[in-house]
Amino acid sequence: MWFDFENTPHVLFLEPILRRLQGEGWATRATARRQGHTVELAARHQMTVDPIGKGDMESTAGKAIGVTWRSLSLGGWVLRHGRPRLLVSCSRSASLVAFGLRIPAIALLDYEHAELSVLAVANQAIWFPDLLREHVFPRRVQRVAAFYPGLKENLYLDERSLARSSERQRLGVGTEEFLVVSRPPAQYAHYAKRDSTVIWLRLMRHLSDRRGTRILVISRTDKQREILAGELSQARRVEFLTSVTDGPALIAAADLVVCGGGTMNREAAVLGVPTWSVFTGPTPCIDDQLAAEGRLRWVRTEAEFGAATSAAVPAPLPPRGPFPAGLSTIMGDVFARLAPRGG
Repeated sequence: MWFDFENTPHVLFLEPILRRLQGEGWATRATARRQGHTVELAARHQMTVDPIGKGDMESTAGKAIGVTWRSLSLGGWVLRHGRPRLLVSCSRSASLVAFGLRIPAIALLDYEHAELSVLAVANQAIWFPDLLREHVFPRRVQRVAAFYPGLKENLYLDERSLARSSERQRLGVGTEEFLVVSRPPAQYAHYAKRDSTVIWLRLMRHLSDRRGTRILVISRTDKQREILAGELSQARRVEFLTSVTDGPALIAAADLVVCGGGTMNREAAVLGVPTWSVFTGPTPCIDDQLAAEGRLRWVRTEAEFGAATSAAVPAPLPPRGPFPAGLSTIMGDVFARLAPRGG
């Protein structure tokens, strides 16, 4: 079995699949791109990975070259280690290799506006959260689309026990402190918008002026941390974390999560922690649904900024889940694909 982690969140929601297969006696090997803190997070979760390829390509041409080079490198890795029975990933580079070497592959994704063409051609199935069941995908994607209950974050959060009080105590957060956990917007993703970073910086300055507030920032890369720390050098009560940390545990301790979209916003929504999103790219259907449920608040315009910063932050909500059928549905498909022909 081959797993490829192309970005930091992939480690979290692919790990339950990897562990379940290991528990059934399957041998697994994993590759990881040096994107963000992907390799470091895998090590924190005691997963051995072979680092292949770099991230943070800024231009479209650079991204294309990066995908091509990484695909060639991954192809060499497969030829050295032997042809796997199945690839599980969210990776375009690994999917291209699987397609070229005729390796069966499945992918997991939860953002309908991502570039899906390569994944649709190379994978036998692309698993999406069932909130996207009504979305009209391109025909080639519809052909391989499959759906599971819950969000991708439920795949790993449902099995964790995260107590707010103990997590706050572990962090040394006082009972009267208002803890904000924040992740800046992506800088180099194809959907990244500069507007998101401008709004995020403004929110950090505003929140840091509030008495009793403590802000913990989990930057996406070391380079981003250096740039944003410079931008916020005059802001009080803002702390940039410098090592790989347990994101869900931080979120469980928080009074508010402020992110540039993506996994941490949805982790907060699953855990019931109030969350603000400054994501200004194409709106994800899932985040719109979470906003309709009162689990996420958009802060993208001047009016939304004013409304969010002038209103009281709501109390935490019950968790969204659990959805045990989510992981079991995906595993059922994986085991069916691994069964001997005629078995």
